[in-house]
Amino acid sequence: MSSECPQLSAALGRDRERGGAFAPRGAAKRAGASLDGSAPSADGVARQLREQAQGALGEVLRGFQAADPQGGDVACAGSAEGRRRLRAGLVSALMRLIFLLYAEARGLLAGVEGGGAPLARLFEDLQEERRRQGDDLERRHGAWARIAALFRALRDRGPGGARGGLCDPDAHPFLEGRPWLSDGALHRVLSALLVHDGVPLRYGELEVEHLGTLYEGLLAFDLEIAEGESMALLPSHVVVDLEALLALPGRDRLARLEEVADLKLGARPAARVAAAGSVAELSQALARRASPRQPDRIARGALYLQPGQLRRRAGSYYTPREITSHVVERTLSPLLDRDGRPAAPADALALAVCDPAMGSGAFLVEACRQLAARLVDVWQRAGAAPPLAPGEPPLPRAMALVAERCLHGVDLDPLAVDLARLSLWLVVQDARLPLSFLDGKLRCGDSLIGAERAEVGRFPSAARLPGGPGERQTRRALLRQAPAPARPEGAPPEGADGAPRDGPEGAEGADQAALDAWMALWFWPPAGELAALAPAPATFARYMAAAREPADPRAALSRRIAEERRFLHWELAFPGVFDRPEPGFDAVIGNPPWVAYVGRAAQPIAPEVFHLHLRRNPAFHGYRSLHGLFVHRAASLLRPGGRLGLVIPTSVSDLDGYGPTRRAHDALCAVDSDLPSFGSDAFDGVFQPCMGLLSTRLAPAAPRAAEAASWPLARSDLDVVSRRLLERLGALPPLPAALFGERGFQTTAEDAERIRRANAPEPPYTCPIREGADVGELIARAPRHHVDRAGVKGRFRKDEDWKAVRLLIRQTARYPIAALSDGLPFRNSILAGFSDATWSEFALLCYLNSSPVRWWHYTRHRDAREGMPQVKIAHLRAIPAPPPAGAALITALDALGRELGPANAGLPADARRHLDGMVADMLEMTEEERGCVARWAAATPLPRPDG
Repeated sequence: MSSECPQLSAALGRDRERGGAFAPRGAAKRAGASLDGSAPSADGVARQLREQAQGALGEVLRGFQAADPQGGDVACAGSAEGRRRLRAGLVSALMRLIFLLYAEARGLLAGVEGGGAPLARLFEDLQEERRRQGDDLERRHGAWARIAALFRALRDRGPGGARGGLCDPDAHPFLEGRPWLSDGALHRVLSALLVHDGVPLRYGELEVEHLGTLYEGLLAFDLEIAEGESMALLPSHVVVDLEALLALPGRDRLARLEEVADLKLGARPAARVAAAGSVAELSQALARRASPRQPDRIARGALYLQPGQLRRRAGSYYTPREITSHVVERTLSPLLDRDGRPAAPADALALAVCDPAMGSGAFLVEACRQLAARLVDVWQRAGAAPPLAPGEPPLPRAMALVAERCLHGVDLDPLAVDLARLSLWLVVQDARLPLSFLDGKLRCGDSLIGAERAEVGRFPSAARLPGGPGERQTRRALLRQAPAPARPEGAPPEGADGAPRDGPEGAEGADQAALDAWMALWFWPPAGELAALAPAPATFARYMAAAREPADPRAALSRRIAEERRFLHWELAFPGVFDRPEPGFDAVIGNPPWVAYVGRAAQPIAPEVFHLHLRRNPAFHGYRSLHGLFVHRAASLLRPGGRLGLVIPTSVSDLDGYGPTRRAHDALCAVDSDLPSFGSDAFDGVFQPCMGLLSTRLAPAAPRAAEAASWPLARSDLDVVSRRLLERLGALPPLPAALFGERGFQTTAEDAERIRRANAPEPPYTCPIREGADVGELIARAPRHHVDRAGVKGRFRKDEDWKAVRLLIRQTARYPIAALSDGLPFRNSILAGFSDATWSEFALLCYLNSSPVRWWHYTRHRDAREGMPQVKIAHLRAIPAPPPAGAALITALDALGRELGPANAGLPADARRHLDGMVADMLEMTEEERGCVARWAAATPLPRPDG
């Protein structure tokens, strides 16, 4: 288990103590190094392969361009959508190789033509040919055909074969057609996938979930066209346009390299870059920083892979096995041990488990493992195992049964869906099963966009359909030209307004076409001839009746919209789950995408999608996010008593902005009393606290929560004394809210040109302005920035507003750090403190800087401990005031503050001990509690003066 996730370690430890049914096994093996140190662990091999697979993707791209210098279809490669499709094909090619190598290492290719170890043999053949024929390998194109035939033989063993981005021969025809990858390029690709530092990569060490992390790593790149001669540079392998760089003045080139490529140069190479007078000189100056993945210059017009924002926009990240294991166990255990009795085999196999954003299937794989292990245990207890062949172990049979009967999943990415199918096929390890054995259970579609049968009987008045007078006239003219389909048998009679009289009841038998047609109205074109076809309430019934008519233009449009948007109608997609007496899944698990649509990290969202979610999903209010939408969707898919287990950002549990998300969830489900916190660094490359949301679907008649109460995170970091002190101080009345406020100058992106870092004024940057790093413990440092006050126009406060502030409180910190204000302006990284009749600025200065108050703030507020620390106004206004008996010591605090504050020299050690003792007396703390705070203070030092 990784030592980088102490919260998870503590959570798993509690599970072991309570004898958790599915406590993860083999965690030491997955920790990053083998037990004897002789070879890399599974995670170590995965990291090696992930890095080399990204380089191999570049080799695939260069091999593709070498086979066709025009990049295949020039028009295709010239558009963003065409490049996306081409990139998906190249990723598919590489993932096919990785899949075959993984299956080969497990003996799953023995039953197909050329099976056993065909890729290892092919690589050896290419190695030998390279030694004998050298560069002649670049002119040969026979090896890829062997791989294509092998994959085809494996894929076609089952009836119909698997379909999707990875397995579908029609998805990327160039992978199946003419020889497009030379033997030399394929040799380099296989070398990257099979060898690391001269040592074979140990695919046998990998777990099936690692296929997901490899795929996520490949998603980190966009396919672009070089506008000028370019070069890939370390440390981030970013491609930089050398011609555009050359056009900049010398010193601006260095700033551009640092900005776009995160490249900082030493004095000598920086001087060479600044002095370069040609692209050749510039590339020579940067040669030692060239990426080994692409050491040569990239010609103008060539395709290249650029580390991009796709992964961040998608919000998708590989979930570590430790987390999936923990969340799945906590989700499924209550379903398998009802009333203290283990489930019978039939009951276990009757469970319907779904991941609505399954990615490459990590959660479903873990559910398959855990349910199969429980099923084998139940078989053994009951003596009711199915007939097995001599020597056949029961676990693979159990896994195959669980996968076929229990598991369901959805994802918007067709390649991810295929990877999930392959992952489950690999984990079942039954070579007799076709790759297509889960085609009907794992679906490609948008889990958040679909209709229910009960909805389609009424006109969706909330949809934003075209409605201007001119549009109505055109619409009527076009509708007169459209065929008038006969009313289908059994359709409800229309009222005077054309709407069904009996509403939703008439939609009980609605099929795919009807649900697509109804849902398409939310995405109807807003203008043009097609806009005029949008139905009104009076023509809604005729529109729905025409949904199955091939010649009707409205039906054709609705089908096209449904295909483009990948509507997913849950009742139709999984009829066995939703047609039973208590419809819904028994468990919904997963790690939905973390995407925000507001705030600094806001990602774009189409206006029509925004409107749809705003009108149809109660979680899409307040702090709008994709993961918030999935929280509500997942809860709504459960049947009564069903279990929810999601991994989401911890901020959803307590931030006010997520109140609508919590209300939407709590109206349907009751959260567990001790939700696990996995910390800030549980995900590779992601610095954001995350948690497990575990809850149970309420019965329809159960009372629903009205308040957006915080969700209870387990606090394994607190001992009994700390917990008691936190509860006691939290029960005290807080400090007056008027003592704190926001006065800082709110800068914009344009203000970067109006603020200059300088210790002294330099016209027009003449007004000193502080930022958070200028505030220390009882120290207001001289401002290190000056602002062009005229340049920011009327947005700057008046001098008297700054002078009214009594205290400066650093915002980016894990606890309050305050100094006296001297009336100078400051940015919004500083919060303002004031005074009143009880609390002078000197008393408040000492109180905020005391260890007991800091301990309370740090312990009470999750975002002070995890993620990017930040002191907020709401935090300050929640600080407990001393009880009446202790309030008498405020005068003594004032005297100490008058002695220390104006000196602007910090807090000496003896004064610290005196201050902490005084505040501890005010808060009536016991000796045990004082010791607890002292130990915390010693382990939690102040930030550095430079921030």
